[in-house]
Formats: sequence, structure tokens, C-alpha cells
Amino acid sequence: MLKLFFFEKAYSTVESVTGELKTLFFLFRREKVFYYFLLIVVLMLISSLFFLHLEYNQIIGAYPVPATATLIDKWVTAMYWAIVTIATCGYGDITPATTAGRFLVIVVLFLSVATVSMFTANLASALTTKKMMERRGVMDLSDYRNHFVLCGWKQAMDKMLEEIIYNNPKLDLKKIIIIANIEPDTLEVFHQQFPAYQKVIILRGEHYSEALLRKANVAGAAQVFILADESSPAVSKTETDSKTVMAAMAIRTLSRDVHVCAELLDVKFEKYLQTAHVEDIIYTSEYSKVLIANSFSQLGIAKVVNDLLNAHTPAFIMTEKIPVSFIGKSFGDLRDYYRQESRAILIGLVENVGSIFARKQEAIREAQKTADIGKLVENLKNAKRLENNRPHINPEDAYPVPLNALAVLVRTRNV
Repeated sequence: MLKLFFFEKAYSTVESVTGELKTLFFLFRREKVFYYFLLIVVLMLISSLFFLHLEYNQIIGAYPVPATATLIDKWVTAMYWAIVTIATCGYGDITPATTAGRFLVIVVLFLSVATVSMFTANLASALTTKKMMERRGVMDLSDYRNHFVLCGWKQAMDKMLEEIIYNNPKLDLKKIIIIANIEPDTLEVFHQQFPAYQKVIILRGEHYSEALLRKANVAGAAQVFILADESSPAVSKTETDSKTVMAAMAIRTLSRDVHVCAELLDVKFEKYLQTAHVEDIIYTSEYSKVLIANSFSQLGIAKVVNDLLNAHTPAFIMTEKIPVSFIGKSFGDLRDYYRQESRAILIGLVENVGSIFARKQEAIREAQKTADIGKLVENLKNAKRLENNRPHINPEDAYPVPLNALAVLVRTRNV
């Protein structure tokens, strides 16, 4: 397990460095950094050869025992003089003695001032452009893998990021990409007010834009979260949910397998998200209504729900991968295992986890294994009605634990 962690960490680091180098290479080419560097190298080679020819005695005199100097030693010394001269350091240990040699130094100095100035200016421009791209949110992240994409903006984005990091302490901030239609000034203020999130990558633009989603490489992401966007306070709830639906459809156009979770303000848009095969839907306004309604008849239910969902309380609810040895065994056996192994309380299962397309293909293949036509038709209907991430709370003890399921647990944090 430890080896896997270090491998993933190393892979993430290499991936990040590779992305940085690709961006720098693109900017260096655009700003002609390599061109001016090549000019400096050519100037260095030509001037060193001329100096070696014109000031041969000076080159030989640089050695304590001139007779021992080889051709390579002489050429390296000439190169040393050229580099020192072009860099305008001028140590003075090798100086021209002839008029032609001094004229060569004058020419080299004038040419070096121009070429080195252009090289340093364009290098600084490329690095500054890269920093501005990072801060202004116009980077190309198409090489990212296993990252998390947040589509949309929240007024309390810092609080949301804080909770995400608290619940996922091993998550690298560079693995979080936010796509939001916010102004550059807003982005700049966010970076200034919350320097802890400087490494979080923010792409500016509409979060339902297919071009931006492709740039963020949602196809290679571990998960995509579509937030009820708050970048424009004047926008209605209907328009906000419409953007969420468009984002979900655009994401499914780019990838059928990435896990998508969406926040919805109005439940009437639910069917559109289901059509786009969004696995998890968060009904922001509906939750508050249900909680208020239940609080009338069930005392303490609001506090129980808040405690289970709050990342800072001792007890919390979570889903967890089920050990392979318990697939096909009874729910009661699995419940006893968790109780004895970690004092966790198993309250249910989440079934048909993963890509809905993959689950339906598996269900269709399984349905076709019968020779009974009537049963085959019924099986195919059930496969078509398959519900992704279906919660099954408190099943009977004899209920068999299915494949592609997660355990729903109430755990206690180690204090």
C-alpha cells in the first residue's frame, strides 16, 4: 500500500513537471527564446575560432606550461574567453594583444549586447506570460490525468475548497481544476486573499463550453462536479440549472465513463441530468425542505443529519469499497465483518457503481444467458431500467452482496 502511494505520488510529480515543461517549450518557441539562444551559441563559436587564430600567443600564455597544452585545451580556453566576453563579465585574465584581436572584442561586445539582451528579454517575457496564464486561467491541461474538475463558481469558493481538502488530506491542490466564468480581477483577488489555494488551477470561461472542458481533459478526470454556478448573482435559478444540464451533456459528449456529480436547484431539471447519465445529483433546495419537514415530527433529526455530514464531527457517513471475499455473501455477514473489524455500522449498499454504460452491457450479457424467451425479455427490460449508484438502505440480512457495489458505513474518526 505504501509502495502504491509513493508510486502515485511520483507519477503525479512527473506528470506535473512534464506539463510545466510542455507549456514552457511552447512559450519559448513563441517568444523565439531558442532562436536567440542559438544566435548566442553561434556568436560564441565563431568569435572563439577567430580569437584562437588572431590571439594564439595569448591563448598559449594562459597555461603555466604552454608545451603541454593540447588542441582541445586551446579551443576550450578560446571558448572560455568568448563566453566571458559575451556575458560582459570581462575577468581580464585573457586579453587581446593585437589590433585585430581588439577589433574582434569590440565587434563581439556590440553583437553580444544585442543578442543577450534579446535573449533575456524574451526569456523573461515567456516566464511572465506563463505566470499570467496560470493566474488568469488560460492554461491548456489536456495532459492531466486522474484529476478533479469543478465546473462553476461559488461565492464561498474558499470554504468549499477547505472542506474538500479537509475530507481528502492527501489530495494535491494541483489536481483540482476549476472552470468558471469569472473576471480576471475576481480571480486575482481570490489568489491574493487565499494564497493557500494558489496551486489550484482555474480556467476562465463558461463551464459548459466543450472547448474548455476538453482543455481541462474531463475525459481523463477522476471525477467531475458541476456546481450551481454563482458567478453572476443576477442569473435566475432556471438559467443556472440550464447551464448545469448543458455542462452535463457536453461532458458526456467528451466521455461516457467519467463520474459526474451535479448540483441542482430545481428538481424539474432532474430528468435532463438523468438523460445525460449523471450518477449523483445534489438537490440543494429539496434537502432543506425535507429536513425542515422531518424536524416537525422527528426531534433531533436535523442535528443527526448535520453531524453525519459535517467533516469536523466524530461520527461521519461514508461509502467504501467492499472486500472481494464478501461479494455474493449475505448482507448480515458483511455487517458483522465491519462491526468486528472497525466498529463501523453498515447501514446499506450503493449498487451499480461505475460507468452506467458498462453496467448495462454487463446486465445485458447476463440477461442473455437464459434460453427462456419470456425470461430473456424480462431480463432485458430490467437491464434497461438499471439505475446507476442505486442506494439500498437496510436490506434484509439474507440479501446477497452484489458485484459493483459500495458499503454505506457510519464510522467514528480516530481522535
